[in-house]
Amino acid sequence: MRVLLLAFVICLVQCTSVKNKDADSAQRSAASAKMILDKSGYLYDPTDRSCDGYPRLMVETMPGTCLGMVLPRDRAMDPATNKGFVKPRTILQLPGTEQFLVVDMGGWAPKNGRLFLLKPGAGGNYGLTLIKAGLDNPHGLRMGPDGFIYIGEKNQISKFHFVNGKIADWRLVFGNVPRKEGYMHPLSQFAFDPRNGDMYINSGSPSDHCIVQGTGEYKYCSEDQAQGNGAIYRIPAHLLQKLPPEGVEIFEYAAAGLRNSMAMVVSNAGFLVQGENSRDFPELEEPYEEMNVIDLEKGRVAHYGWPYCYDFHATSPEWEFPENKKLPIHKQFRKPVNCAQASAQGPGEYQPPYILMPPHVAPLHMDYYRGNMFRDSLGGKLLVTWHGYQPSGQRLVAYNVDEKGLPVLDASTAKASYQFNQPGGCPIPKPFQPRGGMDRHASYTEVISKWNEVKGQRPKGAPVAFTEASDGSIWIVEDRENRTIVRLARTQTANFREACDRSVITFDPQVQMLAWRSAVKEDPKLLEGYKGIQSQLIQNYCTGCHGNLEADDIAKDRFSNLDFLVKNGWIAPQDLERSKAYGAIAHLEGYTPMPPADKPQFFGTAEGDKLNKLVSQWVNALPKDIDSSYAKYTAKDKRNIRLQPSTSAKACGQLNPGDIVFIDPRSSRGISQDGYKWSRVYLVPAHSRLFKDACPAPEDGVYYIAQ
Repeated sequence: MRVLLLAFVICLVQCTSVKNKDADSAQRSAASAKMILDKSGYLYDPTDRSCDGYPRLMVETMPGTCLGMVLPRDRAMDPATNKGFVKPRTILQLPGTEQFLVVDMGGWAPKNGRLFLLKPGAGGNYGLTLIKAGLDNPHGLRMGPDGFIYIGEKNQISKFHFVNGKIADWRLVFGNVPRKEGYMHPLSQFAFDPRNGDMYINSGSPSDHCIVQGTGEYKYCSEDQAQGNGAIYRIPAHLLQKLPPEGVEIFEYAAAGLRNSMAMVVSNAGFLVQGENSRDFPELEEPYEEMNVIDLEKGRVAHYGWPYCYDFHATSPEWEFPENKKLPIHKQFRKPVNCAQASAQGPGEYQPPYILMPPHVAPLHMDYYRGNMFRDSLGGKLLVTWHGYQPSGQRLVAYNVDEKGLPVLDASTAKASYQFNQPGGCPIPKPFQPRGGMDRHASYTEVISKWNEVKGQRPKGAPVAFTEASDGSIWIVEDRENRTIVRLARTQTANFREACDRSVITFDPQVQMLAWRSAVKEDPKLLEGYKGIQSQLIQNYCTGCHGNLEADDIAKDRFSNLDFLVKNGWIAPQDLERSKAYGAIAHLEGYTPMPPADKPQFFGTAEGDKLNKLVSQWVNALPKDIDSSYAKYTAKDKRNIRLQPSTSAKACGQLNPGDIVFIDPRSSRGISQDGYKWSRVYLVPAHSRLFKDACPAPEDGVYYIAQ
């Protein structure tokens, strides 16, 4: 229960206010009186100019650099229209000025997107001016080779000039981009070939792994072929020069089998580098994100695997397991590519990724650095934003590249690893262990690294896109709840370095939740106490606060409240003083009292005494050794996953050699049956090694494998 013991050092967040603690006072004491905690969750001194003229943020960056706040969420508003950031995505500096254009997609509501002008005002502070509203889920924003500014919306791409603070000569470039209702990846991203001006456009997949609709029979996934999605289009430059009023209506395919190409750039040598947002699995360590390379000179359209393959050579579970052959997907189309193929030899054949990036990092933007400010450290390198909210995301990274503009490959993959954030401790290295094997690897530098959430100091980073300013600084747009613009620059003083606890051992938070579910479910006393806390405390006093004290990481069921308490460190087994769940209602010193002032109060009453006793008895009965109930396990051979420890029990899934899962290592929990020793294995619902709809998901995720 190491992570749960961190409750006493985490700032307590009440429904209506945030209470700052002094855990980081040594790093900010000089300006503590001027520190503010903004709406995004960044703590900084707004009068500070130590980050090359901007307030320095407590985010760790590479040596000699700092991250400064340009536009906080508090000021991201056009005062004339009272419209501000909802979901800002991309940014572009206007040539010859200190002004920038910023695209805000406006959330997922239709025609709520906006285009803002970001310019310095009185005192040098940047502010927003709304210059166009009513855009339909805009995202892409680039300067074209013809001097026009290009902007992508859900169903179209347009271009315009910006003259004297106004939009001029708005033209439709490409309309009727293939989309359908309920589209999962509708955003238009694009890149230009610097050699000839050809335009390459992302057409994201409508679903995660191809949805079967209707009764038609197809040779391939209809999203991949018939609908023209999960691909990259090419529009030749000559078609962009003389546009008809309806825009270009002809395009070519440059690549197929790509789920969502939000990060794209074309090198000077004619290679399109693509960052793939891979399909989603609930487990934290699969699948890996991909970096694919399209040789624009070869002229053949290779297939990059989606929805049939992932990682280098892993087959998607819908196609890997014979038990999934009854799925509707098998009745309507077949798997047309061989995931084991080393490279595509002809059109439509499988081309594995060039390299893999860590799991769930969600690459959303990439470009080569060409500026002067970081010429010695980043000159010519490929920069990529990792937007993912999982522990491997929230970073800006840089790859060394070769003469083709491709990441330089390591001589060996043996030491390939990535950093994995963990609450209360230092990031730890995890080895690259993709299913299907590791073909090659390219090392990278973390330009911005510790951008994980530290309450009262910074929110979880959400870097979407960046632009290289004329002075060589890097301006980054954050979305989600942050909604900021920050700037990476040189610093003459030491960059922010965060102290962290290297003794904290990593864990999988979802597995930890399952272990707690199992512990409470199997102990009648713990289960009865938990039910009492739900019915007498949470349902009566906590609804409408902290998301009703529910977490849906596993499932929205009777254990969602327990998941919340575990996930947020609100319980410390057998330690009332370090359990926020008790300290807040008992008004212990150092805790924000709960319920908040606008809710019915019970402290000091007979009801309060009863609730204090209820919570204290339950906390004091919780096991202190929950960490000993799960451990990482690597399968050595094939193993069926069953609901019960018996060979006659139904097979719910299968582990393949090399698969990594978490089992209960305690010998006391092993079961001997049918000539085997059975181990408990924790699997979240919809785990990629479970057959779809084969078995009902256990509340505690406990299945069995024979050893």
